[in-house]
Formats: sequence, structure tokens, C-alpha cells
Amino acid sequence: MRMRNIWLGAAMACSLGLTACNFGDVEQGRCVAFDEAKKSFTMVLDVNHDQLNPAYTGGVHTYLLPSDPAEIGPLPKPGGCVDVNPAAGTVTVYNPETNALDAIAVKFVDVEEGIGSRHPKVEGKTFPIIDKEKSTVTVYVPPKRLLVTFTPPADKMELPASAWTKGDELRIYYKENAKHQALRFMNITQTNLFKK
Repeated sequence: MRMRNIWLGAAMACSLGLTACNFGDVEQGRCVAFDEAKKSFTMVLDVNHDQLNPAYTGGVHTYLLPSDPAEIGPLPKPGGCVDVNPAAGTVTVYNPETNALDAIAVKFVDVEEGIGSRHPKVEGKTFPIIDKEKSTVTVYVPPKRLLVTFTPPADKMELPASAWTKGDELRIYYKENAKHQALRFMNITQTNLFKK
């Protein structure tokens, strides 16, 4: 009976100890800005944590890269294009002046689904493709295997190419008491998880 009480007490102490631990949290999102000098990056959070079915509704947040270089994956390539939604007729872009997202109503001229990265229409090409003469922008969305061409409002044609560029998808680990300091940084877009 006494041994049982000792084991029970030990188990309770362990569970209480684990409850008090702060294991931290994980966030995932699309990189919209990167400052190499300040070692900071800004991303729009994906509340679904799912590249194939993202929901970029978690807000725009800026984080510092981990202080330990061993915890940093490939540095991010930022881009202003956060989401392309032919069904809604919108392209959502990051506005650096307001530090917020703008859903721009566009006219989709062409929407091609099931276009893999080795497709002749994509392989070896750099996106976005901006055609000032036709007033169109062509964007490739790899996770959705989507190649689209659209006409934005006239004033939006003056946006820089970076506004229509897809930034890298990132994942970070941080602790609540230091929310803007990443402890681990992973560039999902540039990391081959299946490489041995």
C-alpha cells in the first residue's frame, strides 16, 4: 500500500510539473516582408496551417529570427500576393503602407487548374508575368497547381511586380512570453521534407 502511494505521488508530481511547463506554440503563414539587417520577417498567418487549403485570416505579424543559427532554415523570399481566389474574383495582396491585406477585385481572363511545376507553361518561367500592353498579370500558385491570368483595376497595374509575387510559406515555433521572437524557423517552400 505504501509503495502504491509513493508511485501515485510521483505520477501526480510529474503531471503537475508538465502542466506548469510552457511548451510554446507553432504558427504558419506566408512571408510578405523580410529585413535581413534587422533579422526580422513579416508573415500573414494561416489559421488552417494547411498549404493546400490556407485561410490567411490570422493577421499580419512581425517576428525576429532565432538567435541560434542552427534553428534557422533557408531565409525567406517575401512577396505581396497572399491569396488568389477565382471563385470570389479577388487577389489578396499585402499593403506595406497600412501593414494590412487588400482584397482587390480583378477580372480573371484565364484560369487553369492541375498545372504542375514541370508543366511547359510553368517550368523555367518567372512569375508574375506582367503584360502592360494587355493590362494583365499572370500568377502561378504551386500548392493549388493553379495558373491564372487576370486584369486588375487600372491603378493597380502600377503596383510593383513584388505585389503580385507569392512569398515563401513559413512555419515558426515560439513561446507565449516572447511571442515575437521565433525560437525555430522553417521555410516550408524551400525545404524538401523527403530529402534524405
